[in-house]
Amino acid sequence: MNRTAVCVGQAGAAGALIGIGIGLGAYNAWWVAVLVSIPLIVAGVAIAPRPSRTSELAVFEGRAYPQAVPVRVDALVRSSLADDDLQPTLVSARISPPHDTDYQARWIASMSRGNFRSLTENPVTALPPDQLPERGASGTQGFDEHPGTRAALYPVVTMLVTLAVLFGVGEAWHVSFDRPASPEPRADTATKSKSMNLNARRDGMIRAIAEQFGPAATNNLLDLRFTGSGSDYGTVLDPTNGDTTIVYINNGGDAFTTPSTQVRRKDSTFLATEIASTDLDAIAEKMAQNADAAGRRGDFEIKRSGPGAPVILTGRFGGKSINGLPDGTVGEVFDPADFPVSFERAREALALAGIAPSDRVLTNFEIRGTHRATPTAHASAVQTRGGVLLEFDTGERSGEIVVVPGELPEVTDKSYHSGAQRFAFDDIDLEAFESVRTQAMQRGVLEPYEREAVDIWMTDREIDQHRLAIRIELAGVDAATGTYSVSGEFLAPGAI
Repeated sequence: MNRTAVCVGQAGAAGALIGIGIGLGAYNAWWVAVLVSIPLIVAGVAIAPRPSRTSELAVFEGRAYPQAVPVRVDALVRSSLADDDLQPTLVSARISPPHDTDYQARWIASMSRGNFRSLTENPVTALPPDQLPERGASGTQGFDEHPGTRAALYPVVTMLVTLAVLFGVGEAWHVSFDRPASPEPRADTATKSKSMNLNARRDGMIRAIAEQFGPAATNNLLDLRFTGSGSDYGTVLDPTNGDTTIVYINNGGDAFTTPSTQVRRKDSTFLATEIASTDLDAIAEKMAQNADAAGRRGDFEIKRSGPGAPVILTGRFGGKSINGLPDGTVGEVFDPADFPVSFERAREALALAGIAPSDRVLTNFEIRGTHRATPTAHASAVQTRGGVLLEFDTGERSGEIVVVPGELPEVTDKSYHSGAQRFAFDDIDLEAFESVRTQAMQRGVLEPYEREAVDIWMTDREIDQHRLAIRIELAGVDAATGTYSVSGEFLAPGAI
C-alpha cells in the first residue's frame, strides 16, 4: 500500500483515539479519565506518525527477498557520520533486473549505520521489486531538504480528526457506565412501556428521582425534559456541593443516572410541588394549537428561566418554541409585522412594568418582523427573534420590555439611565407607522411580501439632527431605509 495513504490512515486513527479520550474524560467522572481517557490519549499519541528527516524516505533493507533484484552499489554518501541509526543516504547503484537490461540509478534512502558499513565492505546486494528506483528517473532529493508537505499533512489530519470527533459528538459524551440492578417488576410497568402522557411522565420522573436520591431531592430540581420520542431527562442538584446529576428514563420506564460536569446553585432549582398539580398535557396541547402544530408531539421542558426567575414551561414544535407558566398561561404567537397587533401587545405588556400608556417614560419603541429577509438594523433584544421592544427610564428605574412571539412578555431592569427625550406610548401614532412603511416600500420599489421584513423604531438619537424620529429598514434594501418624523413625514434617507 502507498506509504502516504498508510500514514494518513494512521494519523486519522490517532486523532479518533485522542478525540474519544478527551471527550470521555471531559464529560464524565474522574475515574473515567483515569481508566479510559488517559490510555486512549496515550495510545493515540503513540501511533501518530511523526515527521522527521527520514519519515518520507524508504528504508534501505538489503536482505534476501523472494524475487529480489540484484543490485551493485557503486557509491554511498551518508548525510551525517553521527551514530544515529537512520540517516538519509545517497545511493548510486547498478540495477540488474532479470530478463531486462541493466540501468544506473541514484536515489536517497533511509539507511542504518550497519547497512552503510556492510555495503562499503560488500557492495553486492539485492532489493525487493517494490523498493527499486524508477528507470531513468530525473532529479534526486538533496540532504538539505526538509520533510515535504505530505509529512506535514499527518499532524494536521490528526488534529482535524480529533476536533471533529470531540465537537461532533458534543454533550453526548455523557456516558452512564453504571447500570442499576434490575428493578423488581411493578404491576403498572412490568408488562408494557411507559405512558406517553406528559403528566404520567412527570410523575414517573419525580418518583424515579426520589427512589434514586431520596424524597428531599425532589426539592432540588433543575430541569425536567420530555422528548417527543419518549425519552425523559431530569437534572437534580446536590445543594451541599453544587454537583448535578442527570436521570434518564427510557421508553421502557427504566431509570439510569449519569453525573454531569455542571456546577449549579440553589437559586436555579424548583420544587416538585410547584408543578405537581399542573396539567402538562392541557398546556402542551394549547401550545401546539398556538404553534399551528395541533396533534404533533414535541419536546417539553420545565426549568427556571434564570436564577431566582419564575418556572417556565417550554414546548418545541419543529422550529417554533412556545413558553408558558404552571398556572396555564401560554405565550401567544403573533406576527410583529401586523402593526395593530404589535401595538396591542405592547400596550398590554406595559402593565407588567407598572407603566401607564400616558406616562412619558419611554426612550425607544421597536417592532421587528420575523420574516427571514428582515434586516438587522442594530443590536437589540429582538434582533434575532423578532417581536416588540419598549425601553423605559422613569428616573428612578430603567429597563426594557420584550414581547417575542410564542414567549411570555419579559421585563428586565437595568441600571443605565438615558438622557434621550422621553415620550409616552400614547404619543406613538399607529397610522404614522403604517404610513412610514408604505412610503419606504414605494421608495425601495419592494414586493408586497417584503412588507413583513420590517424593522421600525422610534427613539431620540442625540447624534442625529432630527432627534426624536421614526427610523425604518425594509428587506435590507438601502433605498427603503429612511428617517421620518413622528407624524410620518419623510426627513432623510438612511437610519441612525
